[in-house]
Amino acid sequence: MALSHVAVLVLSAGACAPAAAAVSSVPARAPEAVRAEALRLELGELVRPGARPGPSEKARALQNQRVRLVGFMVQLEDPPRGAFYLAARPVRCDEGGAGTGDLPPDAVRVVVRSAAAEEIPFYPGAVEVTGVLVIGAETDDEGRPSYFRLILDRPEDLARPASVPPRT
Repeated sequence: MALSHVAVLVLSAGACAPAAAAVSSVPARAPEAVRAEALRLELGELVRPGARPGPSEKARALQNQRVRLVGFMVQLEDPPRGAFYLAARPVRCDEGGAGTGDLPPDAVRVVVRSAAAEEIPFYPGAVEVTGVLVIGAETDDEGRPSYFRLILDRPEDLARPASVPPRT
């Protein structure tokens, strides 16, 4: 998919309310893993094609690693708090009856820890997000299931240049 313009969605602790609770699915990582360059992963590379779809070998190899995804926010009738869904193409879901059942199989739930109790405003264009890829069936506090999740980077997770001292 060629995108002539890609908007970068910036969600940081300074722009949103602090998280009310920790996200249990955030894997423990050494500081070196946070500093590692994020690998680009196409949404279409997440699911293995075939009669028995599941996570692709590439997706499994990148589990608990920093990845960069580009896609479109899914427009939901009742958006989740502290997260949004990302899909390879623009999607609008009327949740009457099916909930998130109409989402494509490669949709990713993007968890915004710095805005755990906030509704993330819908953005209609392509967005790029970076964080840790988590794979496995999970249901959030609102009862929405997901198989792929991206735990967004927070500013305090990112490496500082040597010339910038840590805040005290």
